[in-house]
Amino acid sequence: MNNELSNLIHQARSGDIRAASRLMSRMVDEPQRLVELFSETDDCPQPRLVLGITGAPGSGKSTLTDRIAGEYRNRYPDRKLGIIAVDPSSPFTGGAVLGDRVRMMRHSTDPMIFIRSLASRGHLGGLALGARAVVHVMGLIGCEVILVETVGVGQSEVEVASRCDLTLVVLAPGQGDSIQMLKAGLMEAGNLFVINKADRDGADQLYQSLVSVLQLKPKNEIRSAGYCTDVVPELENVFLVSAFEGRNIDRLVDAIELYTHQHHEQWKAHRQRQVQEEVREALLEEVRRRVLKVMGVNGRSEARIDRILRGETGVAELASELMKEAAGMTEKGDL
Repeated sequence: MNNELSNLIHQARSGDIRAASRLMSRMVDEPQRLVELFSETDDCPQPRLVLGITGAPGSGKSTLTDRIAGEYRNRYPDRKLGIIAVDPSSPFTGGAVLGDRVRMMRHSTDPMIFIRSLASRGHLGGLALGARAVVHVMGLIGCEVILVETVGVGQSEVEVASRCDLTLVVLAPGQGDSIQMLKAGLMEAGNLFVINKADRDGADQLYQSLVSVLQLKPKNEIRSAGYCTDVVPELENVFLVSAFEGRNIDRLVDAIELYTHQHHEQWKAHRQRQVQEEVREALLEEVRRRVLKVMGVNGRSEARIDRILRGETGVAELASELMKEAAGMTEKGDL
């Protein structure tokens, strides 16, 4: 392992927040090194809950995340809280817009809250591989609850369910046929459903429509990461809230805590099973990085693609050629 990375991990484990921040940056920039992070920290404590907050753009996810964070801080003032805001990537720089961090400025001076904004980088569902590493590092510094707010991009948001323990789907009135959107995939991703902006017209109707849809849905189709959840009256899973006014946020957090109490042991086991998939993704990311570097050597990327377009070679043949070049450069220590 790289000595610098090892030192950062050691310092983060000791509670050094600056080292933890630098470690997160390294892991986001080099997600293929996730394996090294796992290997040195497999004995570290894990968060009680990793909560995914997803939904359509404009549904108020950021304001709701802010309110949930505030409720947790009021209830558990001695516990650390992490927030990961996955923003849309800039098409020019690839960086995050950082809008969510701006909206959560009231928490920026709280030493018990650690906020990190990430660029989605075009990854399916808005979650870059590095987000998993950031969750892990937040666990290292003692964050017991981590909120992951994702960029709202529709159907591909279902990936949130495979990365978080519990998934909260946010809807709001005035966004067209939200129930139809649920049928497109978010239904299967969600454990808890929130109708936000209860102060607006149409919120009550949307709430009733969603309750009806969930009651009609077969129980085994309402899934979470690694287990199935029955939709039963004792475990409320649809909420009408106003994040702007702070209405019913306490009831929502009550339900989140109930789920956490009932399932946190299952979540820990599921996270362990996820490691193999994360390592596989890290491996593929490293292969991708090396092939991209070979493609761009001496500015030959466009020339190589032109060979395919002219029919001089096929995609499979060029892929084999690139992998052989990458292997050769690795042996020489150039990659």
